[in-house]
Amino acid sequence: MSQSKKGKYSSRLSNTKKLGTHGSFRAHDSFYRMMIDSLDGYGVFTTDKNGNISSWNGGAKRLFGYKEEEIIGKSFSIIFTNEDREDSFPQKEIRQAKEKGKVISERLHVRKNGSLFWASGLVYPLKDEKKVHRGFTFILIDHTQEKAAGKRKDDFISTATHELKTPIASMRLFAEIVKRQTEKTGDVIGLESVNELNIQLDRLTALMNYLLDVAKIEQGNLKLAKTSFDVDSFLKETITIIKNISTERTILLTRNADKEIYADIERLSQVLTNLISNAIKYSPEKSKIIVNSSRDKDSIIISVQDFGFGISRIDQKLIFGRFYRAHIAVDHNIGGIGLGLYIAMQIIKAHNGKMWVKSVEGKGSTFFFSIPIKAK
Repeated sequence: MSQSKKGKYSSRLSNTKKLGTHGSFRAHDSFYRMMIDSLDGYGVFTTDKNGNISSWNGGAKRLFGYKEEEIIGKSFSIIFTNEDREDSFPQKEIRQAKEKGKVISERLHVRKNGSLFWASGLVYPLKDEKKVHRGFTFILIDHTQEKAAGKRKDDFISTATHELKTPIASMRLFAEIVKRQTEKTGDVIGLESVNELNIQLDRLTALMNYLLDVAKIEQGNLKLAKTSFDVDSFLKETITIIKNISTERTILLTRNADKEIYADIERLSQVLTNLISNAIKYSPEKSKIIVNSSRDKDSIIISVQDFGFGISRIDQKLIFGRFYRAHIAVDHNIGGIGLGLYIAMQIIKAHNGKMWVKSVEGKGSTFFFSIPIKAK
């Protein structure tokens, strides 16, 4: 189905190419209309290319509260918040849908009675049989309850991890006291036990930090403390710290961008450390790891290459998802909870950068991230 002027349609399902009125749409495209109306749980409506509403199914009526006869012909921006309208977001959304062929929509919307709810769905451009753009189709569903449940879960995780900080700090203190005593007595077994306890506390602390970062990301509270710093020095310092921990690994720094950027150095160090740590975990013990930086137009590109197990094509598409673990990790019993790359991706996105991977199974992987070069 496609449309031209406000409230008028043409359809590839119809036997006629003549543009008709809204009434003729119902007559000529009764099957299409019946199919759309059967999508009870979804708000489905169409607009002309200027964003004026031209069809409105029963799901849209229940979702937004408008009857079909009172909404047809009005601008679709009526369902957006005042803030979104002031920011021209409705126009941006349909423009992106036209350019990209599809846009995922997920945000607050407004009902007829003024109440707000969280909706998500898709926006598609409509074209006629001659591929001429005529308008847009919107498919939306109410996700308010799911969003609220997600927020409660994130709030719980955030609160629980904060509450765990105090007992973990106490455990570290007592572990240090026991360690000193065992060193004095020469209790080798006791000292090994204390060292293992500290290793497990480090793992628990890392898990807590991961969960706190996830909660911040989901709540939109991931803050960046940006400063200007030299990329070359940043890479050398981060690699030196990792080398002191993983003394048996060869980590090479090849080409350097030799450029100053404005970013959150602690967060980028977190990203780089995660990528190098993964390269160590997923490659043979004596294989080298290569860190490289280069400049591409207005961005700095940093990469971490290993010569390990590699990642399958399917996993490459999913590996940046929350809690996702590649099959190779499960097959080789490699520890992890599937949050490191997800958090790293969100940190890079917060910098308006990009992150991606290239990999061949059995030959290794290279992870890349780019950061825009911007002055303070």
